Amino acid sequence: MKCTINLTIQYMAVFTALGICRSYLDFQQRTYEDSAVQKALKHASETVFYAPMACLLFVGFRMRVLQLTKGQGNPQDWVQLAMQGVAYSILANTVMVLLIPIFTDVKAHEIELEKNTGDLKVNGKNPFANESLATVFNCMRYACFLALYVGFVAVVAGLFMFEPDPNVWDGPVPEVSPAVFCTCILSCAFFAIYCLLAISRTYSQLKGGTKFTSKFEEVMLGAADTLAMAPMFCVLFLGARMRALQMDPVQGNPQRWAQNCFYLCSWALIVQCIVAITIPLVVQSAKVSKGAVEGDMQFTIGEDKEGTSMLAKSLAVFRWIVMLSIYGAGIAVVCSVFTIEHPDGPEYTPPISPTMQCVINLAFQYFLIYLLVWIFYTVNELTGLEDAADIKDTIESAKATVQFAPMLSVLFIATRMRALQITENRGSPQGFVQDGMYLATWAVMIQFLMCLILPFFTGKKYEIESLAGSDTPLKPVNVQNKYGAWAVTIIRYSALLALLGGVATVITGVFLMTPETANGRGSIPFVGKHVSRPPLATDMPGVKGAMEDTGENIGSSVDSAQETTEGAVAETTEEAMSVSDAAVSTAADVPSKVGAGK
Repeated sequence: MKCTINLTIQYMAVFTALGICRSYLDFQQRTYEDSAVQKALKHASETVFYAPMACLLFVGFRMRVLQLTKGQGNPQDWVQLAMQGVAYSILANTVMVLLIPIFTDVKAHEIELEKNTGDLKVNGKNPFANESLATVFNCMRYACFLALYVGFVAVVAGLFMFEPDPNVWDGPVPEVSPAVFCTCILSCAFFAIYCLLAISRTYSQLKGGTKFTSKFEEVMLGAADTLAMAPMFCVLFLGARMRALQMDPVQGNPQRWAQNCFYLCSWALIVQCIVAITIPLVVQSAKVSKGAVEGDMQFTIGEDKEGTSMLAKSLAVFRWIVMLSIYGAGIAVVCSVFTIEHPDGPEYTPPISPTMQCVINLAFQYFLIYLLVWIFYTVNELTGLEDAADIKDTIESAKATVQFAPMLSVLFIATRMRALQITENRGSPQGFVQDGMYLATWAVMIQFLMCLILPFFTGKKYEIESLAGSDTPLKPVNVQNKYGAWAVTIIRYSALLALLGGVATVITGVFLMTPETANGRGSIPFVGKHVSRPPLATDMPGVKGAMEDTGENIGSSVDSAQETTEGAVAETTEEAMSVSDAAVSTAADVPSKVGAGK
């Protein structure tokens, strides 16, 4: 929990400082490139790349420990040390990037970082002109890299090696739940790809120097893009698992079809990643590039022969099947949260907690916008439409509003788990903490809605606050009307303050939480009276019934494939046993042939 909170604070603090700095530059009408502080903070924001996935693994581990120890135990001591190694290695990388401008001449030597991992490019513009200082920095960088991956491997090993106290847990220890297992395998794939990417980059630097990029490095860059949606899917898995444990703290699990959808999402992402690696390595003329949305990929075949043309068509069909499977299974998982019932009957089913309401809302925004983007680009690719620039600008702008959804969801889930831990699964976060969750969720949702709605009234896209990651300064006027421009500006910065205030409130509440205060009561003055829970999809008439039908239909389709396989195996086994029984009975030749055969 401490590591998760530390990484969350680091993640939000860096982006908050970046947002404040960029907002100041916007008011001063200065470009971002003129500010050395903005540059340093922008580089620091790229070093927290691993934080969401690492936090999700920690939360999944903690969820299993609380289940097996009935809320009384902790992970192994060496696992806790490994978690700290992961968290502090990410922190050390961030601090090094922030301290570089202090100890070097940034005007003479511009900082340049790697695109996907946030590491300082040793073959790029290097601020360390002194060889001794450069050697020291490289040693520190590789030490952080080693601590990150050794710590990660130790956490994964500890997850499967954990055994509860026999005095607390009676009977055989259950296997790792599907939600935690899928989170683990996606985390392993995520870290493995980026480990291979770092190794391939080092190999390229040693072999060819500054201008050489190996084929393997290019392949790893393409494969890394296929796992961009993994953190948000892990949020869904753990959220559904937490909802099930709310009803049954010991044996609670989501519906079987929902668990199968966990596996479908996970293996679809991993298979897509494997294909993105193998195709370019096997077919020399093939290249993989990032698709229109996160997690999607596009294949380019260099030669125009019949075989390669057929391969390109097959890969395009494969890409669409994978994306449809991912989104279909993801929708089913969301439906499972709303339709799950208590084992003793629906009358005992508790209402969805405020934490899950916020997580579901953020997940719905995240997957809805990426689904819209994917549909738009797919239709555009199939029909060749080119007169949809306004729609493209709108949905591309909306994509950036959900950038913080995975990290906010991790923070909310961890806070909820903390409240359940110290109250024997009976409590909930303080009322003012729930107000903070609502506030942050509303802030993201307001910007999301403005991106979709405002262009219909103004004819221009809504440019989101720069805290969400835009590298271009905001234009002071989004609409022609002066009063409209002021209204847009007020809404933009109100949403920014609400987001930061909500996150700060939640983090503060975690440290102030006690068994006596973790009861869901109390609220923030004024805010608690005027900020209610964010809307859910089930608030619309008929949506809940549609969710039940959708979840059952998708889930039954997933289940049927598994049942067919299991049935075929069972029939084969029964036939083999029947033949064996008949042979034994014939050889024995006694009245009780069946008993003798058995």
